[in-house]
Amino acid sequence: MHIENIQKIIECRKILERELYVRHTLITYDLILDILQAHLEGKSSSIKELCAVSIRSTLNTRKHINFLQRDGLVEFSNGVHDKRLRLVTATPKLIHLVDNLLNGWSL
Repeated sequence: MHIENIQKIIECRKILERELYVRHTLITYDLILDILQAHLEGKSSSIKELCAVSIRSTLNTRKHINFLQRDGLVEFSNGVHDKRLRLVTATPKLIHLVDNLLNGWSL
């Protein structure tokens, strides 16, 4: 059983390497999990909140949020003048990626 689980983790990593932007880091995984947690709770997190909970620098965290947005995995709300307060939400593309990872499909 543990061999199958290790193989699943390795396969997930390969899929994420293929599907996420070049130079993604552990920050990317943390951000995705934080954004998905908010999604499960039926809410969105602001950019400011995501930067505050990150153990990485605000500048580095913000850079990775922008990469996720550029790749269509998250989207920002419009209409707030302070860009730090814009809300970040998971897109269907991110939800589909997670569903595929957990269902063991190859993308």
